[in-house]
Amino acid sequence: MKRISLMLQPETIRHRLMLLSAITIGMAVVLIAINSYQVISLENDLLTMEKVDALMNDILELRRYEKNILLKIEKGSVQKAMQSLFLINQDIKVLEPLIAHGIAASSFTSLVFNFNSYKNVFKRWCALNLCPDSAQGKRDIARIRQFGRNMVNDGEELVRHIRESLWIKFKKIVFGLTVVSILIFSCGAAITYSQTKNILRRLVSLRQATRDLAAGKFTPIHVPRAHDETTNLIVSFNKMVEALEQKQEQLIQSKKMASIGTFSSGIAHEINNPLNNISLSADMLMEEFDELDKEEVKEILDDIMAQTERASKIVKNLLDFSRAHATEMESLHIEEVLEKTKNLIVNELRIHKIALETEIAENLPPVYGDFQKLQQVFLNLIINAEQAIGEYGRIVLQAMQESDDTIRIDVSDTGPGIDQKHLEQIFDPFFTTKEAGKGTGLGLAIVYGIVEKHGGYVEVASKLGEGTTFSVYLPVHQGEKSGGRKPA
Repeated sequence: MKRISLMLQPETIRHRLMLLSAITIGMAVVLIAINSYQVISLENDLLTMEKVDALMNDILELRRYEKNILLKIEKGSVQKAMQSLFLINQDIKVLEPLIAHGIAASSFTSLVFNFNSYKNVFKRWCALNLCPDSAQGKRDIARIRQFGRNMVNDGEELVRHIRESLWIKFKKIVFGLTVVSILIFSCGAAITYSQTKNILRRLVSLRQATRDLAAGKFTPIHVPRAHDETTNLIVSFNKMVEALEQKQEQLIQSKKMASIGTFSSGIAHEINNPLNNISLSADMLMEEFDELDKEEVKEILDDIMAQTERASKIVKNLLDFSRAHATEMESLHIEEVLEKTKNLIVNELRIHKIALETEIAENLPPVYGDFQKLQQVFLNLIINAEQAIGEYGRIVLQAMQESDDTIRIDVSDTGPGIDQKHLEQIFDPFFTTKEAGKGTGLGLAIVYGIVEKHGGYVEVASKLGEGTTFSVYLPVHQGEKSGGRKPA
């Protein structure tokens, strides 16, 4: 029942194709029926033409016998003339139902009248055996000749009309077989092309969307008004895109948690310093409280407050980074993103004896993006660089204006570099050059996807034994070349 219901829906591709086939077959049947009728009609006219030719032959034979009788040059001409009159009469009876209507009817009626008149006069003349020299004989001979000429003229006119009818019907058949066939074929081809183009256009957009999806762009496809199988496919694809985008958000969040695990020792060390300072200041205050004057007490308390704010700021940065949130696109300055990213990872790098240097150009225009996601991009790149270096090395963050509408951020390291044969796959999901169990191959894929969503792109350059540089290109916020979210 469901299949039958789908076939009967006027919007479905299946129904359109079935309807198109039915229309084509129907038009072909009509064309065949019309041409068949015209062919049958032409065949009847050809048979009529044969009978008219026979009639004309009999009329001409009659005229010949008439001449022989008048000139008395052939015996038995009267009997032969009577036989011709009989044959002409038979031909007329056969033709009468065939030429009752149409353009030849008047000629045929005139021919019948002249034949009957000729027959009556001829029979009377033959029966009375009138002398050709008598007055009555001369009048009858004149009338016989006149009616005979009229019969020949009517016969020729009848032949002409029938030939014209044959030519008209022949042209109609040729027209039906050529022009109408071409018209039907053209209409069918136009409808088929239109339907095919419509379907292919949506399939091409679907193909492009799948390629974008493979590249990390979760862009839904516009749903067309026509509700058919491709529309259902597009709706299903959009649902899949939405689900995958949610999964990617979850993946990014899980990667954040993994990143926190990576630099947790550095965070612990960074928090431990202000806590130690607070502890020492509090012990001193308790032991020497009675001996200290108000200014010294205030100085120690100020130091405790400063160390508390320092620890609070570290925790706040960590919470801001780890907190899951909906995408919030805003105008922001890239130096703030890099500074806060640096604060999260710098102590972890110190533990591994890795120096983190920044070279940020002044007065960079703002970009339009999500602060946390961009922070995730640079944190992933720095962690990758740290893992590539291992111990003792240097990471350099550089930010500069590449062009009027593009900012470039380089993350360079002094690690072992990446083999050239791996560079084309470096951003593919689940591709990793790390040992088994030490990498998922998702970090750079996430980086690539986030940057693409911001309208940018990522490049990588590497030499074995020298290091690697990842270059992130982000578009300048055109709506605000200056200003935006200011660095804290």
